[in-house]
Amino acid sequence: MSDADRIVEFVYEVGQLKRLPRAGWLFAGVQHPETVAAHSFRVGVLAYAIAVQEGANPDRAATLGLFHDVPETRIGDIPYVGKLYVDVKVAPEQVARDQVRHLPPRLAEHVVQLVAEHEAAKDLDHTPEARCSRDADKIELLLQAREYQATGVGKMELFMQTMRASVVTDTGKALMEAAHRIAPTEWWEAFGRR
Repeated sequence: MSDADRIVEFVYEVGQLKRLPRAGWLFAGVQHPETVAAHSFRVGVLAYAIAVQEGANPDRAATLGLFHDVPETRIGDIPYVGKLYVDVKVAPEQVARDQVRHLPPRLAEHVVQLVAEHEAAKDLDHTPEARCSRDADKIELLLQAREYQATGVGKMELFMQTMRASVVTDTGKALMEAAHRIAPTEWWEAFGRR
């Protein structure tokens, strides 16, 4: 098998994230929740913006955000309530290591490092880019909750409030406050007012 064949196999696996729904939204009554891939895309964009504002490397932060949920192709998107009952002994970076074991070694190590760096933001040993990516992950959840709330889905307040304590960067905190103030439809309603 060629390197190209192995990369294509990996990308097919990553493509599963386009079909994997974010499970936590199902508990809130969202009938057709966003996918993990849709979430990861906006995390990457947010991580980039936060990193620019925080003086971190935006390309690195965006890449962390883009890759942070790749292990979910194998373990699924386990919502918080499920994590209380599932004894997961395998760290996301180990899942990533298994996922990439057939990739060219240099590429494989990059993917594992991305997942591990994002996960390290949960601890004290983290990079500024991991902190930006982790904040982006939390803020994206807040934005999505606001969007669902705007379409009439109830029970979003809990999702929106749980993010407050998780966001640590000054930019992330400012974005979080703005997301609570600004309606999700503001960006396009402004066109009608012009």
